[in-house]
Amino acid sequence: MKTAILFLILCVLALSPGCSSVTYNYDYDKSADFAALKTYAWVTAPSNPAAGVQSALQRNDLLDKRIKESVNTQLAAKGYAQSAENPDFLVLYHTGAQDKINVTDWGYGYGPYRYGYGGWYGGGVDVQQYTEGTLILDIIAANAKHLVWRGSATAALNPDAPMEKREKRLNEVITRILAKFPPTAAK
Repeated sequence: MKTAILFLILCVLALSPGCSSVTYNYDYDKSADFAALKTYAWVTAPSNPAAGVQSALQRNDLLDKRIKESVNTQLAAKGYAQSAENPDFLVLYHTGAQDKINVTDWGYGYGPYRYGYGGWYGGGVDVQQYTEGTLILDIIAANAKHLVWRGSATAALNPDAPMEKREKRLNEVITRILAKFPPTAAK
């Protein structure tokens, strides 16, 4: 695995300047009592030491600190308090990165051998390699230990963006994920 993957994980969802799409997804348990949730605590995702380099790179203390600080800020703004003693819900996050290839066949192209009024057929194929990052936030009912809400964001990563831009983008993404927590239908 490339050493660049470390930088990719550090810049979860920091988009390149030309990209504008982040895919957000949400799901929740319609029977959960979100109004009863007032306090929370962080839970650490179980790790498998034999899982390899990818797993080790995802367990990054710098990224962990940035994600937790941003989530804590957003939850505090919503009136939730962090409490290690008897919390109402637990917060867990997951990150991941996957290499992707995007192939677009335009069905036409331009070149030295033109036919008619526009171009010639064939050749108009673009191939782009990129890394897609995903951040998942889970809200777990502390008493029953079951998932009651999940929000996620997926986008192309930009490891070349300055640290300040990556951190700003991470905060924007977490703000947008948590904008749907608690679910409107559950209020």
